[in-house]
Amino acid sequence: PANELKIKKTFVQFMEENAALREMIETGKGNLQWERDIPSAALANLESLVSSDFNANLSQIIHDLYQTAHVMFADMPQGDHKKRAKYRFASKTLMRILPSNLKGDMEAMIEKKAITLDLYEILGQCVKMQK
Repeated sequence: PANELKIKKTFVQFMEENAALREMIETGKGNLQWERDIPSAALANLESLVSSDFNANLSQIIHDLYQTAHVMFADMPQGDHKKRAKYRFASKTLMRILPSNLKGDMEAMIEKKAITLDLYEILGQCVKMQK
């Protein structure tokens, strides 16, 4: 039980005894990456689908976005955190690859807070604007 847990040293004492960890932390700080990069082949595939015919290829674009996210986040354990990461990746990537005629309108709507950077809101607006 947690109430019986006794830590014999402070964190500072632990770090003093393991000085090599400080150097490892300092070295690793520069390598932090908050978001994962989409593989260039996957991005090129999505961009070609968008440029050929965005509306006709929309279902394939969505499929490929989720498939890419599934592969990219395969190392994460199942759960809400992984679902959110994949969903956020799909939303941001869709915004990145939108055709220029839609992208400007979407960015304006997001800026005005008419919609959020949410995959389904963006998709809904794309379909609505194409009709």
